[in-house]
Amino acid sequence: MTHIWRDIPCMMFRKIPAAAMIIPMFLSVIFNYFFPDFVKMGSLTTAIFSKSAVVPLTAAVLFFAGTQLKVNEAPAALKRGGVLLLAKFAVGYAVGTLFSMTFGPIGFLGISTLAVFTALLSSNGSIYLAIVGEYGDDKDFGAYSLLSIKDGPFLTMLALGASGASNIPVMALFATLFPMILGIVLGNLYPGIRNYFKGGARLLIPLIGISVGSSLNLSMMFQAGLSGVVLGIIAFVAGGIILIGADKLILRRPGYAGASLASVAGSAVATPTIVAGVVPGLEEAAALASVQVAAAVIVTAILCPMLSSWALKKWGAPRYGIKKETTEAAAESKVNATVKSHV
Repeated sequence: MTHIWRDIPCMMFRKIPAAAMIIPMFLSVIFNYFFPDFVKMGSLTTAIFSKSAVVPLTAAVLFFAGTQLKVNEAPAALKRGGVLLLAKFAVGYAVGTLFSMTFGPIGFLGISTLAVFTALLSSNGSIYLAIVGEYGDDKDFGAYSLLSIKDGPFLTMLALGASGASNIPVMALFATLFPMILGIVLGNLYPGIRNYFKGGARLLIPLIGISVGSSLNLSMMFQAGLSGVVLGIIAFVAGGIILIGADKLILRRPGYAGASLASVAGSAVATPTIVAGVVPGLEEAAALASVQVAAAVIVTAILCPMLSSWALKKWGAPRYGIKKETTEAAAESKVNATVKSHV
């Protein structure tokens, strides 16, 4: 009986696709809800388990991924990133424009056009990197070189038609991409480095799940009320349908990458304030939009990994089948060994 209880966590990880991201994230959300100050104790605990760890851990994942990306694979990676980025912008722009035309600037249930554009034109990059890191290939990582554009306010300002919105700060974009660029250069110059860092990205996925969970404050969802939940569902459903469709119909690939982008980025909470500083008259709407977007971040962070899990089960992924066969073979071998020991 003891060994059964001991094997339950292993069984969960075998049965749930993307479990290395989902399970630590959910446990972190629950733990931090009841003990919100624990990871704030300082020193190494705060450095690796709090929400501030998301940025450095993501940077490390991008560097490790860069070492594995060969130069001759770059065009395919850019194609994937470009198609998914255009799909993300298309669905955000279409839904936001339709929402504005239908309900006007006041919006619906207190949800403004600014909030809709902000939520639909961003994605949680950590969730994408965690999913493709465990089940995708190196080209999926390379696609992030273009997909990272969605993490700032650029697409939102572009969609709103703000003056000067198309002028993307080059240094901000370069700073996001530099860890991956450095990894690509080193990995192609020195093949030994590629072998050394192989698998490094997947090792950090559970830690990213913990840090993402630390950044999700469930009380924000209750503060935003129904409007924040509705906004999150709109972003999740519209983004999921279009992105999976683009991934399968245009790129002719399994839909896991598109599914992993059906979320709202945590950094998007600051986007309404940034946009209000550029576009006069949005100051009042920006305050409420930020709270609603924060709630949408939580809603989509819960739903997006589930959608990715469904996509993996339905259509598979480059490493999903191999991983599943390996774990099943290991489980069968363990059962046979147990049976023999009792004979």
